[in-house]
Amino acid sequence: MSAIWKNGLIGAFLLGFIGLLGGFNATKPRILVLHTGNPNSAWVRDVDLGIQQILKNNRRPVSVQWHYLGKSYTNQLNSAAVDAHRAIAQTDPDILIAVDDESNAHVARYYAGRNRPKILFVSINQSPEWYGYVGAKNVSGIAEHLPLTAVRDALLAMRPGQALRIAALGVNNDTGRAELAQVQSFDWSPHRLAFAEAAGNFADWQAVVGRVANQAEVLLVLSYGGLERGNAEHQVVPGAEIAQWVETNTPLLPLGMHINYVEDGGGLSFSPSPVDFGQQAMNMALTWLDQPAVAPPVVTSSHFHVALRPARLAAHNVQLPAIYVEAARIGNAYFP
Repeated sequence: MSAIWKNGLIGAFLLGFIGLLGGFNATKPRILVLHTGNPNSAWVRDVDLGIQQILKNNRRPVSVQWHYLGKSYTNQLNSAAVDAHRAIAQTDPDILIAVDDESNAHVARYYAGRNRPKILFVSINQSPEWYGYVGAKNVSGIAEHLPLTAVRDALLAMRPGQALRIAALGVNNDTGRAELAQVQSFDWSPHRLAFAEAAGNFADWQAVVGRVANQAEVLLVLSYGGLERGNAEHQVVPGAEIAQWVETNTPLLPLGMHINYVEDGGGLSFSPSPVDFGQQAMNMALTWLDQPAVAPPVVTSSHFHVALRPARLAAHNVQLPAIYVEAARIGNAYFP
């Protein structure tokens, strides 16, 4: 056989192989994970960790891609949403996993009731009804409930026999308003919620912290991602600056409700578990791909994440039972 024929056969084989490979990849189910935050945040990182843990053991061929809104607010959020819609159009996913309230409020909700994509909401604080998801056959997901019962129990352990006054502070955005609504509807007895407010910028935030100094003993620090400094450039304040400012400028016991708080310099936090959200979301997505005719039921995550920094707790004269310390160690959230 001549060299020309040999080269031709090799070329034909390679072209055929490439064609088969391309056809295989084109027919694989596609999942697009849409995050509100950016990939550098602790919350996004750990949700993705849970997703990757399930994918590592998955044997079904599936294509998974990620897109991030970048926790953009005010004038940036509309353009971030346009970019996300463009990514959805280009990817044409079978399932869109939309994480947190902003990605659902500004992107995913507009696909409810359509044939494509299926929507799997994750970690929303607002009710599914608020997004128009109820009755839509292409929607399911995992709602977020802040671990307020765990917080109430921890306060009883830290301050036995005391009925404490609680102030709650969040950011005036989709997530913050929804978190405040959960806090306000919760039964805090024997404690009571004395104050709850959403700050529009960091200057407002600082003013609120000062204002509640004589109104409570505990300050619940809700999610603060995207809190702006309040200048013309719409500069977002780094999380570490917010947490450390709170810790050093309030006589109250600050208690974070988001996984970032202690990592940013805070003393104690109880938050929903991002790893569990990621694991449940990918398991639900794979199940839905196997049984496309029936949407999996909406669920909630019952797990929570404990993080602590002993030096900061000591500064507030707080001692926690050993079980909380061990929970933080097991969750790699103990910051000596």
